[in-house]
Amino acid sequence: MKQDRRGFLLSSAAMLGAGASGSLPLLARAQPQANGVTPGKPFKGVELNVLTVVAPQFRAHEARLAAFEELTGIRVKYQYVPFTSIRDKLTAEMVAENGDYDVVSVMDVWAPSLKNLLHPLNDGIRDKGIDMTRYPDAYLRASRNESGYIGLPIRGHVQLLFYRKDVLADLKLPVPKTWAEVVKVSQAIQAGAGMPGIAMYYGKNSGQNLMVWFDFLWGRGGELLDARNQPAFHSPAGIAATQDYLDLMLKHKVTPAGSVSFNETDAVNSMAQGKCAMLPTWWWRYQGLTDAKSSTLSPEKVGFAPMPGYAGVATPSHTNLWLYGIDRHSKKKAAAMEFLAWLTQPAIEKSLLLDPAQHEIVSVQSATWPTPPSMRSRRACTRWPARS
Repeated sequence: MKQDRRGFLLSSAAMLGAGASGSLPLLARAQPQANGVTPGKPFKGVELNVLTVVAPQFRAHEARLAAFEELTGIRVKYQYVPFTSIRDKLTAEMVAENGDYDVVSVMDVWAPSLKNLLHPLNDGIRDKGIDMTRYPDAYLRASRNESGYIGLPIRGHVQLLFYRKDVLADLKLPVPKTWAEVVKVSQAIQAGAGMPGIAMYYGKNSGQNLMVWFDFLWGRGGELLDARNQPAFHSPAGIAATQDYLDLMLKHKVTPAGSVSFNETDAVNSMAQGKCAMLPTWWWRYQGLTDAKSSTLSPEKVGFAPMPGYAGVATPSHTNLWLYGIDRHSKKKAAAMEFLAWLTQPAIEKSLLLDPAQHEIVSVQSATWPTPPSMRSRRACTRWPARS
């Protein structure tokens, strides 16, 4: 596996990986309906257990389970675990090989270490007629290994720079496009508005601090790993990127005082409570920044823009993906595939996106994008490990 330094253009073209092992029972191979459900309720009475990270999107899925149970007779029970604990819980359960959970949520960067504990999905994808071209190629790269697909994309994030529109407008400042401009704008904000310019999170909380650091690394042209999967971030580009990342706090002093130990939520709260003017974080945080129940800011005061980069070079956008896979030791793999085929159909995602009660839903399927098909491959750049 090689970490490609160039952002992969999102593409709607994808090929199913070959060589997946572990066929699903013939019972699951009856021609599925358009919604992925096998006619005749062959799995009626089966109960599936889902282990997943806490996220509004997954709770919204759970709220729609009555329709799935009516179609299939399958009952689904969710167990939610906070992000800071989900990896340990996931690993412990899967290594124990007891098959207590059938469907599990996995973050993209964990997938390589869990590949031998996840059931290959190629046969199920084929039998269910799941059109994988509805997912961008960047997401597909994170969903497969040499054995084929080990998960289906379910929730994706993209990083953005959030900023106080009112503060920048009052001080007649531009939205920064480079990290050098972030420094200048932050210094002007501190001088003119008396608040820190940008909330960064440097605390080592579950690796959240690395998420922003990646943008510096790739923007500088550095690599995380080389072609042999050996560390490459100690290169001159990596060292310069790390210095830039730390200089915001140590040299330029444009971050809140608590940034040294901030996690992602701390940084979001800092901006939401009016204690800083900019914040690099995931798109789904917009709701928390503009919700009167958790923030002092109204939507009119919060803008967002692409993540900053470096002058004269393409700016990478770091994305993150959650997959739903099937535990290799589950005794209900066919029923679990029935559930995944139903849950990942574009109609479910679209219904969530159009639901006025949902504010943190992230689209991962091009079938739910309003952009014309000819433009889909040019929507954005993203980064994933190149998988072969």
